[in-house]
Amino acid sequence: MDLLPEPARGFDLAPALELLQRCDLPEKGVAEAFGHYFAVHDDGRLVALAGLEIHGEDGLLRSVAVDPGYREQGLAAALVEAALERAQRLKLRAVYLLTTGARDYFARRGFAEVPRAGAPEAIRESWEFSAGCPSTSAFMRRAVAR
Repeated sequence: MDLLPEPARGFDLAPALELLQRCDLPEKGVAEAFGHYFAVHDDGRLVALAGLEIHGEDGLLRSVAVDPGYREQGLAAALVEAALERAQRLKLRAVYLLTTGARDYFARRGFAEVPRAGAPEAIRESWEFSAGCPSTSAFMRRAVAR
């Protein structure tokens, strides 16, 4: 059976937060932006997650998490593509992300490292940018085809 991303639903929030805890990713702000999150289920169990926060004309990719037992199956890539497709439908300019350990992974998916000083104002005001990730995190951008 193929495991595919689908829009997250309200009942996915509790298992999503639990998955983020297990993956050592922050939960702050997830509930507020959950309408733009995507989930992968296996037999009713949430096994992977990614979200898109909307900040003005740009998006912030958040919470790309895959249960350790489901890694190396392309689930993260499928979730990232689902979030990018949503960004395109919303006519966003670009999608940004911050990462401490997956720079190369996201570079292979078309994201390029950019200076934090050049971040759009709305992205700079996000919790993730201003407080959630250390200043040593890679700040990356991918343009969205409009």
